[in-house]
Amino acid sequence: MLLDFQVVNHRSLRHPARLTLAASHYDSTSLPGNVITPRLPGITKDKFLRGAAVYGANASGKSNLIRAVFALQQLVRRSHAFELGGKLPFDPFLLDSGSALQPTLYAIRFVAEGVRYHYHLAFNAERVLEESLSAFPKGKEQLWYHRQWDGEAGSEIYSPEESAHFTLRKSDVESTKPNSLFLSTAANLNHPGLAPVYGWFRDTLSVLNLGIDSIQADMSRTLELYKTDPGRLLRLLREADLGISDLRVEKTPVPAAVLRKLPQELRDKAPAELTLVELLHIGEGGKGRYLPLDEESSGTKRYFQLMGPLIDLIEKGQVLFLDELETSLHPLLTRELVRMVMDPELNPKNAQIIFATHDPLLLDTTLLRRDQIWLTEKTPEGDSVLYALNEYRDPPTKRESLVRGYLAGRYGGIPCLPESLLAPEPLTTRAEAAET
Repeated sequence: MLLDFQVVNHRSLRHPARLTLAASHYDSTSLPGNVITPRLPGITKDKFLRGAAVYGANASGKSNLIRAVFALQQLVRRSHAFELGGKLPFDPFLLDSGSALQPTLYAIRFVAEGVRYHYHLAFNAERVLEESLSAFPKGKEQLWYHRQWDGEAGSEIYSPEESAHFTLRKSDVESTKPNSLFLSTAANLNHPGLAPVYGWFRDTLSVLNLGIDSIQADMSRTLELYKTDPGRLLRLLREADLGISDLRVEKTPVPAAVLRKLPQELRDKAPAELTLVELLHIGEGGKGRYLPLDEESSGTKRYFQLMGPLIDLIEKGQVLFLDELETSLHPLLTRELVRMVMDPELNPKNAQIIFATHDPLLLDTTLLRRDQIWLTEKTPEGDSVLYALNEYRDPPTKRESLVRGYLAGRYGGIPCLPESLLAPEPLTTRAEAAET
């Protein structure tokens, strides 16, 4: 379970941006099913949310928030294998003179195997500057390790050297490269204490829709669902009212002629087989015809792409970050996907979904609570600001229509458009010309 995430100096997120899934007291009586009560030691009365929606104009920073989560996940999972001296994926704010000289910071609080953890990381392009992990198995903080780069001494300092709660193995410290996370290195050297933490980043945290590679991976997860439970996947396709009656998946060898046309470095990485997905449609006279997935509508392909990850989300109790949830999907279908995650009976393992969207119809207080709505805005300096709707300077009343208020710009998070957006010249210019 995710408690909160904070990022500083990542792309347009120049200043601290903190997304919390802590339930607010303001919304304490609304949609109780959307709330999780984990009763964790030290915070037994705290409640958390099954998800959050992030709204904002195009280029306002929604995707950068999700990219920051993905960047942290990849550092945890893969930095142990970085080459010595290689660059870290440092992606600071670039529209001022100082941010490129400052580190990127990530801080995340989460629950893995019933224990609350706090993880903190600061780095630049050259090295990790600070890294720490604390655990709260009994409610009080146990500092497991703190790693700090001492620029003046030109060395790293690890502490505490001795602890009753965590064994700081000398071999793990010596194996950790300047451009690698200790968490990533030690976990991959089979440090027993770090297995739940590393496993949370690897198996529980899921981030979708960040490029072609991610889309292909999402498709593969749906195909895995087809292997393990084809009947369930078929039922999901049928019940979405897509006109699909059946599906089949076949493997076919990659033609040798195609492989010969590829450069050698790509040829070595090319798969030996291609997976062909075909969906059955019933036409005139009850006759059916299988059509390749590539020929289906964008909405059908998008829904097919999401099925595997969404089933994983529910069945494994994952935390899913998803960009542009509603892309190519009908609003009623999008709403149903969100409702499924918010329903404690359909989501007994307390999975969480955090999604960026432009769909105002999801701003429905019978679907989402006010403390589940977040917005992003660009400042005149080009950086992004993230804020919660219920913390807005003039928060909406409990009876206020969020759809109407959002589209009217009352809460921010919308584009500022001129009346002459598609005109050959601004209306003000034409008015001035008419006066002369």
